[in-house]
Formats: sequence, C-alpha cells, structure tokens
Amino acid sequence: MTLFLSSMVWSQNCSPYYKVKNWDVNQDVFATVSLISCFHAYGVATSIDWYDYSVGLHMMSKGHNGTVYGFVSYQYRPIRKVKLSAGPLYRINNDSGLLLGQYGGDVYIYKRVWLTGRVLQIRRGLNYLNVGLKVVI
Repeated sequence: MTLFLSSMVWSQNCSPYYKVKNWDVNQDVFATVSLISCFHAYGVATSIDWYDYSVGLHMMSKGHNGTVYGFVSYQYRPIRKVKLSAGPLYRINNDSGLLLGQYGGDVYIYKRVWLTGRVLQIRRGLNYLNVGLKVVI
C-alpha cells in the first residue's frame, strides 16, 4: 500500500497527451543520404554523423551482387569545406566479414549538398572507388 501511495504522489506525468513545451534538438547530429556509383555498379550510402564520428551503410546494386557494407569512420576537417574520413568496413551479406577499411572525403558544393568519394578497401588487391552526391538531411 505504501509503495502504491508513494508512486501515485511522487510519480511523473506519463500521459501520452502531455504537451512538450520546449523542443531541444542537438545541432551536432546529421543524417546523410548519398547516391554513389563506381565503374560497374551504383548504390546508396546512408549515415548518421555525430560530431566527428559517422556510422552508416553502403548498399550496392547488382554489379556488386547487392552487397551491403557497414562502416564506422572518424571525420577530420582540415578546412571548413572539406571533410576527410577513414575507418573500418564490414561486409554484412554475401560472405560477411571484417574488411580492411574505407577512406575518402567530401567537398562542399552548395547548401546541404556535398561531392563525396570513398575507397572501399576489400582486400590488398581489390578496392572500389565510389563517387557521388551527398545530401545532409
């Protein structure tokens, strides 16, 4: 009875109809979508960027047998309009496993549009160059 009474008196208002009075949005988190292509395939890359870190997916077309690559990367800005990044790469489907890594960069074009380029280093003798446009949402 004491537990029930204390939870009723000192509990928070958990009603689904509670109105939010102040929206606090973190300005350092960005979602991105990129349309990319290499010499024999095309794809889409998505990522969530938080401060200098990025987590995302490269989803490729039939030229890469529909392979999906996951990545985590660190971003470095030598100047305001250029981002360089590098990090590990993981093949999610089609014989999944940890690969050597991915590295590349982005160059600012206009408002929320960037020119992006990445090298996916699959193994010592095999890498893919992906180039495309990135939109920050």
